[in-house]
Amino acid sequence: MKSTNAYKTNKQNIMKLVFILIALSGVLFTSCVSSKKYKAANAQIESKNARIDSLNKQVASQQQAIDQLKTENIQYGKEAEDCRKLKEALAQRVEKINKALNEKGTSMKDIKEKAEKALEIFANMGATVTYRLGLVHVSIPDKLAFPTGSIKMSDAGRQAISVIADVLIDNPGVNAVIIGNTDSIPVTKTYKDNWSLSTERANAVVRSLRDTYKIDPARLTAAGKGKYAPVADNGTTEGRAKNRRTEIILNPNLDILWELSEDQ
Repeated sequence: MKSTNAYKTNKQNIMKLVFILIALSGVLFTSCVSSKKYKAANAQIESKNARIDSLNKQVASQQQAIDQLKTENIQYGKEAEDCRKLKEALAQRVEKINKALNEKGTSMKDIKEKAEKALEIFANMGATVTYRLGLVHVSIPDKLAFPTGSIKMSDAGRQAISVIADVLIDNPGVNAVIIGNTDSIPVTKTYKDNWSLSTERANAVVRSLRDTYKIDPARLTAAGKGKYAPVADNGTTEGRAKNRRTEIILNPNLDILWELSEDQ
């Protein structure tokens, strides 16, 4: 009887122990699962935090760029305002200059009209007068001004130059740049090259204005471009004839003009 009771007691103890082990295994399993979820959640949080840090850095960088653009925009605005003020100041100065020229009886457009009228008799020989960018351009073809390969002006050339002299005498605030031009055919042995010929022809015009008409040499500039400033095709007879020319550019004496504008 005692043995049976002991057996029952042992059996009950074993059953309790089994139940306890099962309960403990459940707890351990649940704890293991919770630990995995916890670690996974932490990993996600760390990933999100890293993403947030990256986005914050991008935002900071973009904000810095925005601030830089704002600073540059302010600077550009100041520069634009300075340009506007400078433009207004220059416009006022030009207005003063034009007013001074009109009061002095000097106008480049008027000079162009007078020179054009005076050179009408040479128009059929190719002489032209144009007005470009505030300057008067007179073009005299070599067939009018110089014999072939020579720097000695013809009678017609001297008459044409006398028109230029009259313009300069009547308008002391105007200077003249004389530029010789040739075609591309090499010159004879008299001159080293076309450049030399074109320069000497310009010098001949300048000397005529100085010596014959007493124009102040300080108002005159001589230059030669040789074959390097063609206005037509050097491959044709007609084109070469147009390229052989003497150009006279009448331009206002800027020093005098500034003085005139300051006097207003």
